[in-house]
Amino acid sequence: MAMTTRCPHCGTTFRVVPDQLRVRNGLVRCGECATVFDGRACLVAQIPGGVPAMPTPPVTMPSEVSGRLTPPEPAPPAVLRGRSDIARHDPYVDKGGADEDDEDSEREVQADPESVQHYTARHVDQDEVVFRIGERSAGMDGDDDVDPRDEPDDHGRTAVLGESRTRYHGTTDVGRAPPEFLDSDHQARRSFLRSLWGYACVLGLLLLAAQLIFVYRSSIADMAPQLRPLLVRLCEPLGCEVGYARHIDRIAITSSSLQPPAGHAGAPQQEAVTKLVLRASLRNRYDQPQPWPALRLDLSDLSDTVVIRKVLLPEDYLPKGQTQRPFEAGAELNIAVPIQVSGPHVNGFQLHKFFP
Repeated sequence: MAMTTRCPHCGTTFRVVPDQLRVRNGLVRCGECATVFDGRACLVAQIPGGVPAMPTPPVTMPSEVSGRLTPPEPAPPAVLRGRSDIARHDPYVDKGGADEDDEDSEREVQADPESVQHYTARHVDQDEVVFRIGERSAGMDGDDDVDPRDEPDDHGRTAVLGESRTRYHGTTDVGRAPPEFLDSDHQARRSFLRSLWGYACVLGLLLLAAQLIFVYRSSIADMAPQLRPLLVRLCEPLGCEVGYARHIDRIAITSSSLQPPAGHAGAPQQEAVTKLVLRASLRNRYDQPQPWPALRLDLSDLSDTVVIRKVLLPEDYLPKGQTQRPFEAGAELNIAVPIQVSGPHVNGFQLHKFFP
C-alpha cells in the first residue's frame, strides 16, 4: 500500500511504499533538495481520491459575512527518531493495527450520510448547487458539518521525541546520500573481495620472485656463494644448472707448445700422419670460480695459412671427474693433449680460448 511522506526541509510531498522504507530502516532522500530524513516519521494523511473538483462559479460575497475563521493549527515538526522509537510507534509494523485503522475510517465515512449525499449531488446536477455563504459561516462553529475526511488522519502518527537519534541528525549531513559502509552486507562483500585481492597480490609477488630467482640463479650464486648449494638442490628436480660467472678475458694462457711426443723426435712417421703433443698452461685470474673454457687450435703451413682447425672441449683435456668442478679463482692448470695431424706439413699453430 502506497503512503505519502513530506520532506521536512522543502515540504515536497511524494509517495513511498513500505518496502522502500524497510530497505534503509525508514530513511529516504528527497528528490528535490536531496535531504535524508525519516520517511515514517514524516508520513502525512492521504488526500481522498476519486472526488473531482467542483467548478467555482462567480459568487458575490455579502457584506454581512461574518464568522470566526480560525486558522488551522500547524502540524508539529517532524523529528527524526531512532530505530527503537520507529519500531514502537510505526503503525505499519503491525498489520493488525493497519487493518483496524482502515475499518475505523470506513465506519466514520458511513456514519455521516450527509457527506455522501453531498458528493453525490455534485455529480448529479452541478447547475443546482447554491452557495449560501452567510448561512454556512454562521454555523461553522458546529461539529456536525465537518467532513471527517478533511480532518488530519494522524492515527497515532504524532512525532515522538526520543532519546536516540538517527544517523543523519547533524546539519552537516543534510543532502548526503547514505554511505555505503553502513550496509553490513555490502561491507562484508567488500571485505571478502579485499581479502581475495590481497591473497592474489601476495601469490603474484611470490610467483614473480620465483621466476626472477630462476632466471638470475647464476648471478645470485655469484653474488652470494653461500646460496649456491641451496640453488643447486632446487634446480635438481627442474633439470637446470647453476652456472658460474664467465669472464673469458680473465683466463690466460701463460704458455703453450706443440711438439712431437717424447722419444719420437726424429722417428719416422706414418705416411701422411703426424703425431704431436699440445702442452699449455691455463690460469684463472678472476676472483671467483669460472667454468672451464674450450680451446681452439689453428694449424698453419709454411705460408702461415690455416690448414687445420681443431676444437678441444673441457672433457678432451681435463682428467676424468674434474669437469664437474669449476675453474677455481687463482688456480693454474697444465695440460698435455696428444694430437694427430694428417695432410699437409704443419709449420705453426695458434691456441685460442672461448666459452662454448
